[in-house]
Amino acid sequence: MPTPSALPTPAELNRTLPFAAGARPWRLVRYACVDWLGILLCWAAIRFVPNPLVYVAAVLLIAGRLQAFGVILHDACHIPARRMTLPLALVDALAGWTIGSSIAAMRYHHLRHHRAVGTAEDPYLHRLAARGGWVRRAMMLRGALLPVWWPLRALMAPLALAWPAFRPWYARGFMQDRSRQDLRRHPEVVACARADLPHCAGYLLAIAAVVHWDLPFFTYYGLPWIVGGIMNARRVLLEHDHVEIGERSPDSIWRMTRTMTFGWIGKLVLYPRNIGYHQVHHAYPALALEHLPAVHRYLTDGNAFAPPRPDVAGIAR
Repeated sequence: MPTPSALPTPAELNRTLPFAAGARPWRLVRYACVDWLGILLCWAAIRFVPNPLVYVAAVLLIAGRLQAFGVILHDACHIPARRMTLPLALVDALAGWTIGSSIAAMRYHHLRHHRAVGTAEDPYLHRLAARGGWVRRAMMLRGALLPVWWPLRALMAPLALAWPAFRPWYARGFMQDRSRQDLRRHPEVVACARADLPHCAGYLLAIAAVVHWDLPFFTYYGLPWIVGGIMNARRVLLEHDHVEIGERSPDSIWRMTRTMTFGWIGKLVLYPRNIGYHQVHHAYPALALEHLPAVHRYLTDGNAFAPPRPDVAGIAR
C-alpha cells in the first residue's frame, strides 16, 4: 500500500497515465443504456421463466443496475458543466429520475461530502455507524426507505419553490445539508428545486400510469429498488470511517476510506461500475469511473512511489 501523503498530483498522474481523465457525458449515456438493457433482459426472464430462483437472481441483478445508475449520476455530478447539455439531460433522465435522484441533487450533497469529509458538515458522516455491529447493520436497513424518500424530494420541489420557509427542510431533509446557513434564499437550493420540476412531473405521470393500468410495479421494480437501496446504504456505511478527523490531509482521508471490490459479485451487484474503488476516488474525485481500477493498481503496486532509475534520472538531467 502506498504512502498516501506522497500521492501524485492530478497533473503528475495525467503525465504518467495519459488516459486517466474525467468522465465524458456521452459515454455516461452509453453506460446508462447498457444498464437499462440489462434490466429489460431481467424483466424478460421474470416474465417468461416463472421460477423462484430466476426471480431472486433477477431482483439482485436489477438492484445492481439501479446502483449502477447512482454511480453514473455520481460521475456526472463531478463534470464541471455550467449548463444542462443534451447528454447530461439524458443521464439525468435515464440514470437519475429512475432512482429518485438528479445531477443537481447529487451534486449538492456529494460535492459537500468531498469538501467536508471527516468533519461535522460531512453529509455522509454517521457517528452511530462507528459503533459497528448490530447498530451499523440496522442503519443499513434504512436504505429500504430510499425508494420513497428520494422521489419525495422531487414531489416536494414545487412546495420548496413556492414557500421559502420550507427550503431549509428540503435541503437538510432530502439533500443532507448540515450547514448552519440560512437556506431560505440559497441559490443552489432554489436551483435544485427548479431542476426537480420535470422530475416531479415525470413521477406524477408514472404514478398515474401504474395506477390506471394496474402495472406490477413492485414485482418488477419496487422490490429490486428496495434491495438496491439497502445495498447502497451498506456501501456508504462501509466505505468510510465514521469519525471526525482533525487533519484533512491526503494521508488521513486515504486511511478513513476503503476499497471494496468483491470479484464478479461486486461488479454485477454490490459495487457496480467500479464504485468500490473509493480511496482512489477521494484522491482524484474527477477521475472517470472506467479509469479507477487502473489508477488503483498503479498507486498500490508501488510504481507511483518508486525512485527514478539512474538512466531515467540521467536523461532528465
